[in-house]
Amino acid sequence: MGKRAIGAVLLAVALACPLAGRAGPPLTLPEWEKRMVQGGYVDTLFAAYWAAAQGEAAVPILAQLLHNRQKYGEERHGAVGAFPFNVLWALGHIPSSESLKALETYQAATQDATAALAIKGWWLRRFQESSRYGVLVNDGSLLESAGEKSREVKKLKSGQQVKILQEKIANYREVGPRGGPAYYDRVELLPSGEQGYIPRAGDDFTPFI
Repeated sequence: MGKRAIGAVLLAVALACPLAGRAGPPLTLPEWEKRMVQGGYVDTLFAAYWAAAQGEAAVPILAQLLHNRQKYGEERHGAVGAFPFNVLWALGHIPSSESLKALETYQAATQDATAALAIKGWWLRRFQESSRYGVLVNDGSLLESAGEKSREVKKLKSGQQVKILQEKIANYREVGPRGGPAYYDRVELLPSGEQGYIPRAGDDFTPFI
């Protein structure tokens, strides 16, 4: 399928139905763009949590944001905050077939590695029937305890599947990159069953998709 045809599919998904708001009238495309594309990196990154919480009703407009990716890059000279990662993360955490379809269409058009990880995470949560699972976005380390000087149990590669046992454990004896405490997530590696801690990056966003 050519890029033009794939783009048309994405747009068709986007326009298939209006976004249903959970409270009050649905947000318009410009309002979504302001939250997901036009803000600073941290604001647009954490907007991924909000977008996923909107559920299946958000899928059409999230697909439209992906369809507009090139336009946003040209308008903002490539500076688009955490977009499209935030949209891919949100779609990966919406358990609907339309969300998976939007991810697969975008990945086929762009060969985006993050989209492939989002698809992997989507299927993992579907198979496990739980949101307490995820896929590691970047290479990292499994630590014995929640501390930067802790023994490294294992080096991890992007794509590692995990069960999330406990999120955002604060270590107040360490200063995190943003000035507060350092944060860690306690996980179980799949399928080995090894347990340990994975540090969060400076933005404190989850390291899993």
